[in-house]
Amino acid sequence: MKFNTRLLVRLALFSAISLVLGKYLQIPVGDSIRISFENLTIILAGYLYGPLCGALCGTVADLVGCMLVGYAINPIITFGAAAIGFLSGLFGKHGIAAKSKLWLSVVAAHTVGSVVIKSAGLYLYFATPLPVLALRLPTYLIVGTLEYMLIRFFINHRGLRELL
Repeated sequence: MKFNTRLLVRLALFSAISLVLGKYLQIPVGDSIRISFENLTIILAGYLYGPLCGALCGTVADLVGCMLVGYAINPIITFGAAAIGFLSGLFGKHGIAAKSKLWLSVVAAHTVGSVVIKSAGLYLYFATPLPVLALRLPTYLIVGTLEYMLIRFFINHRGLRELL
């Protein structure tokens, strides 16, 4: 993929929107679980522009978000954010041929990036109890379903598709 100014600006916007959705527009559920749509634009970036762009978007969103909010940077969670973008791109528009590309993008991104890698980061760095981490699976089933529907709407909407 050739990086040009237009693509870099789009990725920067996707990263900024992810940051706002994840750090400022979230619903805390207990101490360790929160509901947010921070992965929505990361998955969209990967799906539309490929694995490298998705990984870059996820990494930037996580690192800048940690710096702005004052969180300690957890390299495992940052890797999880990059994996979300990478996997969504792997199964995305320019990735592996499949019938249900968008569905595979969202499922792979959330299963590996959010449920496995980010949960490992929470467990290893913050000693989050395993029963609490188990609640991430149903949370991401719901969030992933909603994100799939939103991304599908964005892609199918003629006016939005032209902007993307």
